[in-house]
Amino acid sequence: MKSAVIELAGKLGGYQLARVLTRKQPKILMYHRFSAQKKGHAVTAATFEQQLQLIKHYFQPMTLAALAQIIKQTGRTPDNAVVITVDDGYRDFYEVAYPLLKHYQVPATFFVTTGFVNQDLWLWPDQVLWLLRNRTSSSGRLIVGDKTFDLTESVKELWWPLVLHLLTVENHIRLSAIAELTRCSEVSLPSTAPDEFSAVTWAQLEEMQQQGIEIGGHTLSHPSLGHMPVAEAQVEINGSFDVLRQHLGDRPRTFCYPNGQPADYSEEIKKIVSQSGFLAAVTAYSDQFNVDLPWAWRRFVGCEEAFQFNKSLFGVEHLGNQMRRTQRCNY
Repeated sequence: MKSAVIELAGKLGGYQLARVLTRKQPKILMYHRFSAQKKGHAVTAATFEQQLQLIKHYFQPMTLAALAQIIKQTGRTPDNAVVITVDDGYRDFYEVAYPLLKHYQVPATFFVTTGFVNQDLWLWPDQVLWLLRNRTSSSGRLIVGDKTFDLTESVKELWWPLVLHLLTVENHIRLSAIAELTRCSEVSLPSTAPDEFSAVTWAQLEEMQQQGIEIGGHTLSHPSLGHMPVAEAQVEINGSFDVLRQHLGDRPRTFCYPNGQPADYSEEIKKIVSQSGFLAAVTAYSDQFNVDLPWAWRRFVGCEEAFQFNKSLFGVEHLGNQMRRTQRCNY
């Protein structure tokens, strides 16, 4: 009922009012996957095109690096700034989203996991999903730390709880758990990502960079930085900056914390990022702070569903966070 009231109010002028009231609050939008047609949680080409039209008409789109530079130089946020950010480095960004961004001349920031682009690895949540889908054996138990998972359960029942738990353990425990899951599944895990989970290439990143897409950092291997020794986190952060500079030159770049929840970074991790060469860093949630906390700017959901997207884009979500004093963490 509450959502229906908000949606009706938005259509009757509430969205534009929210845009005016929050014009000094940048909206940093967060995306992950894109597809030509409806597929899972991916944003379709048709929906993304409609979103770009709205952004182009009512807002001032820019890269995250550009926003960081403006704030640093002026001490102020530009009116109606919107930043499209996309995480991880999947090839569907190049195939589906990038042609539309280029057509509408809308900049964006693409955070890539450099080891993924190098084909040194593929993203571990995708490995878990592939193993669960392709296992020839559906028996046994998987013990990860203090939790046990029943491998007789379906993919739908098992994948998300397992991924959520793997996010809370150190990297070496996660890697051991995936190796054990591989053994229990009685299949061979491909060394490089299957087509559904494949990454962009460095050549594609170079092309997009020349067309105004910022290529940002997302670590070397996509671990939770808050669940690993600080020395290892430093390698992940600084290493990703160095690899990006090696392949794509010395450009202004920003950083995105993998998974991006409060437990996935800390004040110590933020300090490493601030000293790495990146200009700013973003989380994967929103609360009342928005861009008030350096090295932990909040983001709003970019998605297929129109109501949630409009709340994010026009500032309704931010107003709600302010009214409720929503605080996920204070760092």
